[in-house]
Amino acid sequence: MITVTPLYSQVIDTSFFPKFVPYSPGPIIDWNDFIVGSWADPTVLKVNNEYIMYASAMHGGIATPQPISIYRFTSLDGYSWGMNPSTPVFEPVNGTFYEGGLETPNVVFFKGEYHMYNTVYLQNIPFQFKISHATSLNGINWTMDSTQILEPDSSVNWMSEIVAEPGALVKNDTLYLFYTAISNVGNVSIGLVRSIDGNSFFDTSQVVTIPRDVYPVNDGYLGLSTPDATLVGDTIYLFTDLVRSDTYNDWNQVGLHQFKSYGDINKWYHDTSAIHISSDFTWTDGNYLSQLLGATPLMDGNRLRLWYWGYDLAQIDTILNDTLYHVHLVGSDLHPDTIHWGIGTSEYVFPNMTAVDKTVGLDQNISIKFYNNRGLVETKNNLESTLNIYSLTGQLLYRNTFKNTHNFNIDYAGLIFNNVTNGNSVLTHKYISF
Repeated sequence: MITVTPLYSQVIDTSFFPKFVPYSPGPIIDWNDFIVGSWADPTVLKVNNEYIMYASAMHGGIATPQPISIYRFTSLDGYSWGMNPSTPVFEPVNGTFYEGGLETPNVVFFKGEYHMYNTVYLQNIPFQFKISHATSLNGINWTMDSTQILEPDSSVNWMSEIVAEPGALVKNDTLYLFYTAISNVGNVSIGLVRSIDGNSFFDTSQVVTIPRDVYPVNDGYLGLSTPDATLVGDTIYLFTDLVRSDTYNDWNQVGLHQFKSYGDINKWYHDTSAIHISSDFTWTDGNYLSQLLGATPLMDGNRLRLWYWGYDLAQIDTILNDTLYHVHLVGSDLHPDTIHWGIGTSEYVFPNMTAVDKTVGLDQNISIKFYNNRGLVETKNNLESTLNIYSLTGQLLYRNTFKNTHNFNIDYAGLIFNNVTNGNSVLTHKYISF
């Protein structure tokens, strides 16, 4: 049986990255949908054809916020969502290490139960941020560990000041936990720890830093934050925010970027441009109090899907020296205007595998399947077969003999001709590789 997904990741093409298309120009969940307050930090998983989202929510207005809690949503398509249940599934508890709030939920299913990782604090001050862990059998009723699982480490310079914003990935029997790490001199990068039980972690490492060939220091870029990851076959795709300072703010999360690793967590490749930046959407576009951040991925069939959040609360007119605020009063509380704060979604559709069954000879003995520069040849007998691949000019690019099945890679851009012989059967096939 041939499955498409494993072939996605085994194409060793370090320059290829998905180009994501937004589902709509506005958010799919807006401020004040379902509750009076904000929505942020989505994380999405799919269970039995149902999409489940967890998101942070802050009741009240911008100027008078209440502690942040976690809500759960369900959907049949990943676009239209309903709260399920209608009350928080996780709230701060007085007298605990997370009594000030918990946010940036990230949920995975691992070793027979759901695991949630959060940023927690006594007060919503970055220097008090820690990472917590909770478990659940049904994804609704959660039990928090008695203490945090990860906090800053003064002996590790790149994570000496702050750790926060966890993103979990399960691969085989290991859970990978990525997180934002900030040093005492302000460097912002992505760290990683691993676990075989979801609770105790080992192998602390710094995995990616901001690619300076794409985001120079002179343009105000500080680093990367809010990681989350998914598997495309065996390849890890890692998504992060872009942290930037500007004239008005020292810290803005202004866009989304992607990395990938072909199984070696110490070797990562990065895209040469952002997935989205805040100016791509009217609801996140602006030069003041505007952000786009918090991407969470899901490999859904042949679609790689992202959900993220952002806002655009104000813009400054530097010519008129005037500020336009996208807010209004509800009683004494300030609230964003409609379509200026919410959760959005984009996706990339991987092309279907191209299948060709064309033989010349006595029997239909040969088939060849191609995806990008990765191919698979199968024969229906136990005879020795030969595969030759030629360029348009007749240059022999690849040759191999095999029995039954053969996987191959072609590092070549352009029109190629595949020729397979199997006893008295011959298959010829042309394909454009890149």
